[in-house]
Formats: sequence, structure tokens, C-alpha cells
Amino acid sequence: MALMALSCAREPFAVEESSSSESKAVNTFCAEAEGQFLVRVSDPDAIPESLNAERLFPSVKGKESIEKKYGLDQWFAVSVPEGMDINQLTEVLESESSIISYEFPDLLVRPYTKDNFKIAPSPSLSRIEPTTMNDPLFRNQWFLYNSGDKDLFGSTNVEGTDVNIRDAWTLTAGDPSVVVAVVDEGVKTTHPDLAANMWTNAKEIPGNGIDDDNNGYIDDVHGYNFAAKGAISWGLPGDEGHGTHVAGLVAAVNNNGIGVSSVAGGSGKGDGVRIMSCQIFSGSTRNDNVSVARAIKYAADNGASVLQCSFGLGTYYSDKAFAESLSAVKAAYDYFRDPANANCSAVDGNIVVISAGNSHNSKAEYPGAYRDYICVSAISQDNLPAWYTNYGDGVNIASPGGDNTLGLTMLSTVVSESDSAHSDYGFMHGTSMATPVVSGIAALGLSYAKKIGRHFSRDEFEAILLSSVNSLEPGLTGSKKTPSGTMDLARFKGKMGTGVIDAWKVLMNIEGVPFVTVKTGESVSVDLSEWFGSDASYLTMTGVEISDAAKSTLGITDNPTVSSGKLTIKCTKAGSAKITIGAIAGGNTAGSDSVMGGKTFSRTVSIVSRPNAGKSNGWL
Repeated sequence: MALMALSCAREPFAVEESSSSESKAVNTFCAEAEGQFLVRVSDPDAIPESLNAERLFPSVKGKESIEKKYGLDQWFAVSVPEGMDINQLTEVLESESSIISYEFPDLLVRPYTKDNFKIAPSPSLSRIEPTTMNDPLFRNQWFLYNSGDKDLFGSTNVEGTDVNIRDAWTLTAGDPSVVVAVVDEGVKTTHPDLAANMWTNAKEIPGNGIDDDNNGYIDDVHGYNFAAKGAISWGLPGDEGHGTHVAGLVAAVNNNGIGVSSVAGGSGKGDGVRIMSCQIFSGSTRNDNVSVARAIKYAADNGASVLQCSFGLGTYYSDKAFAESLSAVKAAYDYFRDPANANCSAVDGNIVVISAGNSHNSKAEYPGAYRDYICVSAISQDNLPAWYTNYGDGVNIASPGGDNTLGLTMLSTVVSESDSAHSDYGFMHGTSMATPVVSGIAALGLSYAKKIGRHFSRDEFEAILLSSVNSLEPGLTGSKKTPSGTMDLARFKGKMGTGVIDAWKVLMNIEGVPFVTVKTGESVSVDLSEWFGSDASYLTMTGVEISDAAKSTLGITDNPTVSSGKLTIKCTKAGSAKITIGAIAGGNTAGSDSVMGGKTFSRTVSIVSRPNAGKSNGWL
């Protein structure tokens, strides 16, 4: 979905190189640049008055040092002066000794989605499986919980093709102090399934036309419209409801008896994570890197811990080319991630999650492809790569994104004003939809880490996200039908990132509980040595404790057993649960008042049952 039409060729930015030491770094994307462009100066006080410049990044009191660390104080947004063409302006820029570099803004910035908008089915209280949430449309959200229903989700639907959120909700459903910034179209702040989970700037008085908190933005109560420089909007001509759909996947209000469920929308007790709307698309308003850069810094300065980016800035040849061509945007991302700007007490630094793109290319698009960010590809309900997804170089992890060739796609909140049937719910698909699922799980992980008092570095937390996955590899054989024919699945082997993200595994890794993935429907023998020492076969095991709820979740009819250092277990349903295994350290008998013997101890482990379980147990 292209939201902006350009008058010049859509080619990657390039950085001019010259042997002259006087030449400035400049992107040469379009010779007919319109709107604002960016200028970086060596001395912020030396910006020429003739350029009518304004600071790109409003400064925040107390953050001056971190702003200077990334040179944010050196960037200015400048409009082409009246009566001057772009060539004349370039001559002025080249002649000013204080100007280090300049960037033209004529940049295609688009949300990644496919045009598959439908009206959600009428709400129904019938359920596929019991859940702690009473949202009537949960049954249509296969990516949250998938029982394998082929009537509802198509003949190729595979049980367990979901993010395993239902079991994760038994541990946490969110935390209102965790904020996800949705950098996208404006989020409908009044949506009945989103309003209660919108981030609110308590220092701003709504609608008074005054910048009450003196942060450079007027009436930024739930965020800000950086494209139109004003209030958040969502129903203008050209709006698609994309940002609202994304926000609903992250944190639509759970358990409120209406609409849909979401990854981190809470349990109905006001405990969902919060959504901050950082709007960079607004109807037919021009979109460029000026809006993107400002939105990212705003998110860092106003409490966001996760930056949700379902958009792309183009295809570049390397990380270096991206960083040099869009250095202001890159500086804003660096500022957001810096530990000094950490907005959640559980992690040193904030998390950036970005779409891989929908071009079916063997490499991700930037900025997602950049090495510092988590880049998300998409799978569909057949537990295979979606036909449109980018894959390969730059892709870090996979997540459900839907596939319109297979039936229902990703159901979430939408904007009734942009839909002739006036629905608040609808379907879309794309890496745009896969990405907020990962962002929501990242927010859920932060919520749980806070709850249990765990603390991580940013790198440690990102490692948890990337290693808490289920394998796609066993299914990547043969071919899959696409709208234009078939695609060779072997092409995707080892190229969908680490695997499909699993919310339960994320929480287990945060908790520090080891887990093993077993294949649903098979009796599996698991070596316990990794849990109990170098050779568990020499230990005397005292048995397995498993609750009735865990048995129900995993579909266990015969109690698991332990013998000769191995656990034997058969799960007939996809799911996750903890079990406790007891052992004796030292001898065959536990010590007591009357008998000399060993010390009893136990390990709690998690069993994750999946139909397409790979060889990896998912150890962190």
C-alpha cells in the first residue's frame, strides 16, 4: 500500500563520494525535492539565517548530553526558500562551511500490508477452546490460539500455528507502565477496544492549544501527528486504518466482552500495556524522513519501551549505505535504543521491531534489515512462509502475518470511518501484521520481567526474544501455491530468522525455567542430563509432579514417567505447561532421621508441545 506518490524515480538513496575534502555528505535521491529537507551543521548556533531552519529534534531538559552524543542537536529541518530552486539551494549548502551534510526528504515511506480488508463476522460467544478472555472474536484469531480448525481457517490450517499466547496469559497479560509506540498511521484513540489502553500524557491538557509540558508538541495527549504537525487523525481520505489495526494486535483491550483479543492487552483489570500513537502517515499528507526521525525521538522521550515500525524506507546495499543515506533517522534510532533512555526498569535500553517487507525478496528492506533492530518475516496458518514475505539476509525472526490465499487472515481493530460498512474490526495481512505480534510479545516479556523482578541488558533481552521460537525447518520441503503459481519452500530453509516466536518460551526464558519442545501426538523420550547434570541416568528419580490443568492443556492421558535419566511423555494437544521432576543427590534413598541417604531436590521444567517440532529444544 503506497501512501505517497512521488514525482521522481523511486530509487535507493546513494551517498556521493568525492576526493575533495570540501565535498559534503549528501543523498541524491531526487533532483526535484519538495517540502522540508535536513541539514546537519557542525555548530548549531551557526546555521545560516537565510535558510529559515527549525530544529529537527526538540530538546528535552535533562537529556542534553544524550542528544549531543548522537548529534541530534546538529540537525535542522529546512524548507526551500521562496524564489529559490533546488540547484540554487544546493550551491548555498555547499558554500556554507558550517554544514556537514544534507538530506533531501523525497522518500517513499509506506506501511507493509496487503489489501485484504474484510468486515469481521458477527460477534459470537462460541469458542474453539476455553480461554481466560471473554472477547467474542477471539475464536477468529488463529495467530493467538490455533486448535487446527480447518472449517474456520481453511484446509491447510495446522494446529499450533500460533504464538502460544493462551498459556502465557496465565503468567501475565501486560503491564500499563510498559508503552509501545506505534509509528504508523494514526491510531483511533476513541476505538471501543483501544481507548482504555491508550497511553496518556498526564502533563498535557487536551484541546487547549497549548504545549503544557513544553516538549515542543501541542496537545499531544495520546501521541502526535508528525506528518500533519497536529492532532492524531485516522479517518481522512487516504487513511486505511493501518495504524489502528497494528495497535489492536499489540494491545486491544482483553476480557472486556467486546471485539478482539490481543497479545498484551491485559486481563480486563486495566493491566494492558499502553499504545502511544506516533503518526507518520496522515491521509494524503506528504510523508518523509523528517516525520520518522521526530516520531522516534518523541517515543524515547515520552516513555516508550518498544518501537513498533510496520514501514520501510527502501532497499540499500549495506548497513553502511543506510546509515549514511538516512543519518538523521539512524541517529534517532540510536538515541531510542541507548541505555540512558531506558523506559522500563526491567531492561537497559529500548527495543526496536521492524517489518521485513512484502516484496517476496530474498533480503529484508531497511530499516528492518539493519543489524541493531529486530526484523520480522511472516508465516501463514499453514505454518509455512507467507507467499509475499521477504526472507533471507536481514531477517531475524518469523511471526504470523496471514495469507489471503488460505482463508481468514489477521483480525484486529480498524477504523469504521474508513469502511463503508462502519465496522470496528477487519482483516489485513502482511509483515505489517507479523511485526506488532512480536512487538506485543516483547512488551509482554517486559511486563513479566517487571512482575518477577528480573533485569536484563538490552542485548540479553533481545537474545531471549530471538531464541524463544518454534522451528519452521521440518516443513520447508516441496512447494506452496501462491496467487501467481507456486513457490519452492526449500528456498526458505534457514532464511526465516531463528524461527516462529513463542510467547510462552519468552516468559520461560525470562523466568529462567528450561524447556523442551516435543512433537504433539508422539510418545517422546527426553534426556534429563541438561536439567540434572552431565549424566542423569545415574540419578535416582523420585517422580513427576504435574497438575490436572497442565494435563488438560497438553492433552496428557497417561502420567509422564522418569527412568534411567529420561522423561517419557506423550502430549496429544499443542500447548505449554510446567512439570516438576524430583531426584536424589547421593545414593538411592533419601536421607531421614533413621536412614543415611541423599538430598532430595527437584527441577521445574516446561514442556512445549508442537505438531511440527524441530530438533532444537530451544535452549537459551
